[in-house]
Amino acid sequence: MNLVDLFFSLDARIGRAKFWLGTVILAVVSFAATYAIIALVGLSQAAVAFAAAVALALAYPSYAVCAKRFQDRDKPGVLALVGFVPVYAVNLLYTFGVFDPVASSAVAQGLDLITAGIFLWFLVELGLLKGTLGPNRYGPDPLGGLQADAKLG
Repeated sequence: MNLVDLFFSLDARIGRAKFWLGTVILAVVSFAATYAIIALVGLSQAAVAFAAAVALALAYPSYAVCAKRFQDRDKPGVLALVGFVPVYAVNLLYTFGVFDPVASSAVAQGLDLITAGIFLWFLVELGLLKGTLGPNRYGPDPLGGLQADAKLG
């Protein structure tokens, strides 16, 4: 699977290694773009707006990576939206000043707990747990039977 398929296709399955590769690449792009924006315009409302635009631009590639990983676990890829929608909504609320990250309210703290729970769920489900052995309804095993071979040996 090439990088275009990794970031833009919702078909197939990916193992943990490709999930982490995609996650690291997206994080590097996000940090580099944010750093470049701040270097160009400084810390300002314009920088916040540009950073939000970068996050939204990376939303679909992030979703594609997570969806394929859910499919490797024999779960529907659309399940990634259950995590993405609330996390992006909370981040936008902070980005545009609806909630103050320093002097947070009880509502903001509750939203932070939900975001942390989603992060932990994705970390375990997508980053740590093995995929389905052999083919499943989303395609062949991305490891090509290597997991089954390891169990036999």
